[in-house]
Amino acid sequence: MSIINATPNLFDIRLGLKGTDFTSLLSSWVYKDKDLCFLVDPGPTSVIDSLKQALDTLGISNTELKYILVSHAHIDHAGGVGELIKYFPQAQVICHPRGIKHLVNPEKLWKGSLKVLGEVAKLYGEITPVPEDRIKYQEFVANGKIEVIETLGHAPHHQSYLFDRYLFAGEAAGVNISISGNIFTRPATPPVFNYEISIASIQKLLARNLADYMICYGHFGLKENAEFYLKIAQEQLTIWVEVIERLFENRGQPNFFNQVIEELKKKDKYFSSIGLIDKDTRKKEYYFVGNCIKGIEGYIQKKKMI
Repeated sequence: MSIINATPNLFDIRLGLKGTDFTSLLSSWVYKDKDLCFLVDPGPTSVIDSLKQALDTLGISNTELKYILVSHAHIDHAGGVGELIKYFPQAQVICHPRGIKHLVNPEKLWKGSLKVLGEVAKLYGEITPVPEDRIKYQEFVANGKIEVIETLGHAPHHQSYLFDRYLFAGEAAGVNISISGNIFTRPATPPVFNYEISIASIQKLLARNLADYMICYGHFGLKENAEFYLKIAQEQLTIWVEVIERLFENRGQPNFFNQVIEELKKKDKYFSSIGLIDKDTRKKEYYFVGNCIKGIEGYIQKKKMI
């Protein structure tokens, strides 16, 4: 766990899984000024103790945190909400309406996580239910200071948040890893993926003219000019679907994954930077890229059956 002071009132708490290569699992975002304190995406159950230590370090009292904003109800972003609210009795959890049921009764979410992630889900830890009176949906939060924007695609319960000059994008714009002098970013398209819905969500954000905004990624960090990175995300989604569709008939071959990776490196200049990432992070990235490829495969298969 590390705390990055991203801007004067905004903190990027980097959460990782102890004893694994997952040294950077999530950017949990915390905003604090004299009038408002909120957190975006607390991460899974297994990192909540570390997150609480970070909040203590920042001097956030048990009554100061007012909102826990959930970008989507996936285990790596929201699995620990039920544990975190035990420390903050006044914090209101904000979530997409479709995601609320998964956090109130997480049995289906847990089974789905085990199916998609296997043993990795166990590293995240089982999910503590969130009491119904602690979680709700709002279109505007904190007396209108925070705007909620539905951005489906990565998940059917994904939403982003606009506050001041920040876009808290969850995984609507994919994954970004900082590399000195270069850009590495990729889509986040796990099963079940829908290209048209994902593109529509990015276009919805682009329509807001966010060039002057900073984009806060769930994975990872902050970048200037949200519009620029949203355009990259839009372009990448199209490239990835085209590449996998072209190679689709080879999916039964044992080297299909490598075929897709090599073609993506040729076609997607931002993904081609993966070789510049440190070894442990690169290993983790390839694991999740495999899930993203499966998501696009499923989308193409479904489209062919129509």
